[in-house]
Amino acid sequence: MPIRKPTLLCIDDDPQCLTVRRCLFEAFGFKVVTSINPRQGLRLHEYQRFDAAIIDYQMPGMNGAELSLEMKRIRPDVPVMILSGLPQLPAGARASYDVFMSKTDPTFRLVKEVQRLVESSIEKGQGKSASLRKRFFAAAGVAIGFATEGASGVRQKILPSRKPAEPQPHKTRVASRSVISSAPHFRAV
Repeated sequence: MPIRKPTLLCIDDDPQCLTVRRCLFEAFGFKVVTSINPRQGLRLHEYQRFDAAIIDYQMPGMNGAELSLEMKRIRPDVPVMILSGLPQLPAGARASYDVFMSKTDPTFRLVKEVQRLVESSIEKGQGKSASLRKRFFAAAGVAIGFATEGASGVRQKILPSRKPAEPQPHKTRVASRSVISSAPHFRAV
C-alpha cells in the first residue's frame, strides 16, 4: 500500500503568501491545496479530507477566527493553525484553533508546528504517513543548499549535467563508394 502524503489546506487572501507557503510545505513532503477566498476554503474543508488547515486571520468577508469556528464545527478533528501578520489575535476574538503563529515567526518553527499538528492528527487514526522527521531533515538539507549556494548551484548538483550532443558524421553513398562527411548538414552529391 503506497504511503499517503499528508494534505494541508492553506487559506490566505494574499496569493504571494500562498505561493510561498505551497513551495515551503511541498518541499517538506506535504500535498498542499490553497484558496484565496475563505468561503471557498470552507467548502473545500467540508468536501475534502485534510490533515491540517493553515489560515490567515485578516481576510475580507470572513476573518480567521470566524473561519476556524466554522471549520471546527464541520470537522472538529482537523487541526487548525491561524497564521497571521499580527503578533497576536485581537482581544475578544472568538476562535477555535489549535495553534496561533505570527508570519514573523521563524520558518523552522512554522514547519515544526505543522508537522506536530499533522502527526497528532495521524495518531488519532486519520491515516498512515511516512516519518515526517525524515522528510523534514531531507528538505532542510535542500533549503540549506539553496541558502548557501543559490538555486543555480543546487540545481546543477541535483540535475544531471546535460551536454549538447556531438554531431555524428553521416555516411552517404556516392556512385558506389562510401563518403564520410564531417558536417552533418552537408551531403555529398
